[in-house]
Amino acid sequence: MEPPDGNPASLPPAGELVRLFRRNLDRNYGCKVFFAWAPVLGIRIPRKRASMMTPEDASRIKSILEMRKSSIRTGEIATVILLSDETFVEMDPTELEYLAFSGRREVGEEGSYDLAEILTDFARSETRTASKSPASGRRAEILAQGKRGRYVRARIPRGKTTDVALTPTLRAALARSGGAHSGGGTLVIREEDLREKVRRRKVATLIGIVLDSSFSMEESAEATKRVVIELLKDAYARRDRVALVSCSGRRADVILPFTSAVVTAKRHLEKIDYRGTTPLASGLATGLALLSREQEKEPTSTPILVLITDGSANVSLEVAGDAGMEAEEVASDLKRSGVHLLVVDVGAEGSDLARRISSAAGGRYVKTSRPSKEEIYAAIKGEQMEASVFGSADGRA
Repeated sequence: MEPPDGNPASLPPAGELVRLFRRNLDRNYGCKVFFAWAPVLGIRIPRKRASMMTPEDASRIKSILEMRKSSIRTGEIATVILLSDETFVEMDPTELEYLAFSGRREVGEEGSYDLAEILTDFARSETRTASKSPASGRRAEILAQGKRGRYVRARIPRGKTTDVALTPTLRAALARSGGAHSGGGTLVIREEDLREKVRRRKVATLIGIVLDSSFSMEESAEATKRVVIELLKDAYARRDRVALVSCSGRRADVILPFTSAVVTAKRHLEKIDYRGTTPLASGLATGLALLSREQEKEPTSTPILVLITDGSANVSLEVAGDAGMEAEEVASDLKRSGVHLLVVDVGAEGSDLARRISSAAGGRYVKTSRPSKEEIYAAIKGEQMEASVFGSADGRA
């Protein structure tokens, strides 16, 4: 694995590190330093979510770190990731050194905190989640570039920084000097002491829904209409927008252009026609074109295409073309365009074509037990949360 831009101090996206740790760390408090262009410490806890961490977990982590103190040199570690089964948090190695190896941490007038309290606080501010059913209305946040966004924590800079976190920088300098300047005198801050602010901002999501509206999908279509309304209610007072493409007959039709207005959506959703054939490739291509045009208006938005189908495709884009193969080719275009694809398979037995389309786009495949509003809605909200957090379709932040 080569460092990006030839810089050995660079790190892969945190999502990639987490996948590495989950493959190689024991769920029962696995702890190990990995070299991923720079040393990274991974700690795993036997919990479904990091926010479920208990004081007993923190005590266990502290004892493990104390046993390995000689081999874990936090001054050389680029970042620390504490992960559970579904979520993780990232923390500054100097913070961990303060907490784990000194036992207590003085914070001026704020008092002192032990490892359990600090780690639990970190865990409650989970930075990544793959929850499939996030709470309705909960807005995903991503790491912000520059100085825009809410300051949530500090970390070692990954390159030059102009957004210095002053207090963590001073703590790092004090830790390096062994607290020798705590009683007065001049404290020298070196480059390795610098800590930058990690900021988060809320992002707009564009959700384009491609609905297979062949005769066999009428029940699913009714559920999808209700899902569109619920998504728009969630997006009220935000910049999220939803569009709907109907996929039946000889070609796909835009039923609902991108909007955030519930009233507009209700007026348009009655226009769906149910026909016997399914031009799936046309539906995907139309959805991609819609998303591309909308992204030109708001380049920072997160694009998601949701395909709701029972997995049939019997109308090709070209005369005598292979309808299924064409749908996979358009799915590959989605991946190249950085669009997140969610395939919701509502077929009774599950569809091999639906799985292939998802795979070609690098997307996510969900098989519902029945075409219900609740299951479709939960799948879309889960994808919205994950896509907003991880950035592009291949998981790069």
